[in-house]
Amino acid sequence: MKKILIITLVFFTISCIDEKPAEYEEKLTVFSSITGGLSMGVGGDTCVVSLSNEITNDLDPKSLFISDAMVIISENGSEKIDTLFAVENRPGRYLTKKDVIFENGKTYELNVSWNNFSVNSETTIPDPIKISSPNDEYYICDGEQLKVDSIQTNNFDMNLLPVTSFEELIPFIDQNKISTAYYKDDGCYIGSFASFPLFLIDFEAKNSKTIQIYSQALERWKRGLEPDSDDNNSIGFWDYNKNGIKDSSYTNLIYDTSFVYLIWKGDYLRFENGEPFRINPGMWQVSLTPTPMSWLYFDYYGMHLITISATDDNYYNYYAGDPAANNQYLLPNSNINDGHGLFFSKASKSFLVNIAAYNR
Repeated sequence: MKKILIITLVFFTISCIDEKPAEYEEKLTVFSSITGGLSMGVGGDTCVVSLSNEITNDLDPKSLFISDAMVIISENGSEKIDTLFAVENRPGRYLTKKDVIFENGKTYELNVSWNNFSVNSETTIPDPIKISSPNDEYYICDGEQLKVDSIQTNNFDMNLLPVTSFEELIPFIDQNKISTAYYKDDGCYIGSFASFPLFLIDFEAKNSKTIQIYSQALERWKRGLEPDSDDNNSIGFWDYNKNGIKDSSYTNLIYDTSFVYLIWKGDYLRFENGEPFRINPGMWQVSLTPTPMSWLYFDYYGMHLITISATDDNYYNYYAGDPAANNQYLLPNSNINDGHGLFFSKASKSFLVNIAAYNR
């Protein structure tokens, strides 16, 4: 009797499901970020405005960008209003003037209007982040307890951003304050997230739930002759571009074709001439401190600009909506009222570190 009742209830529940699909509603989509102590356009911050599109509608995404919207950022409790301007030759992208500097701890409201659409959102910039590299941490390596190297983290002025190469920084920095960290390519130093780190980063970030780590290789385009390889290589050198000739390539690339390396980092991307490369900069998200900066964070040798950013609740809540980021039908937890997208803020600090190959 109980079995019959259960079957009846299940059938009744299924029969009451409304199979009519939800009606699609066109909305504005806005993605924008700001950083305490910086102007928009520095450190990757921008504002992008577009129109949403039904997932079944095969439309060129570029046609959805909107370049004639009214975009305004205002500070809560203040009469100061900054109107963003459209960036030339960058459809849908907006920036504030360079003299508009956002302040840590303050709340800002974003308003975007276009035709009959109007959306808004707000964010409170986290307090300034403090970072350091501890010098009293130990990891187990092949059964032996070893001390992790410490590096200097107070060697870069955020006002120097944006940066595209190390050469442009040389007149403005003290190279004696830049540490060298050694990349080791065997044993406990590669193979997983738990590998022995090059160094550790400790951070103190109030009013924040998620930490972004950007690793930007500033000397990725350094050229040189393809290096000699070990005796196991039949041609005697690392043929980066796979043309059978020992010639010039981007030799600061960490070139490793081992099975373990490719499992974790995948195949190299290649230019038309076959030269390999990796996406630069790379970005990771962490929550625990101290954070081990292992082999996974680095794809190139040479000088790196590492930026540690503490994000607000908006950023955390947005990605909590689809943490795996693999369901195109699942909308993240947007904080854009009456629209889609994300408006968030962060507190950032950067430092320079040189990544060198470890010579046994």
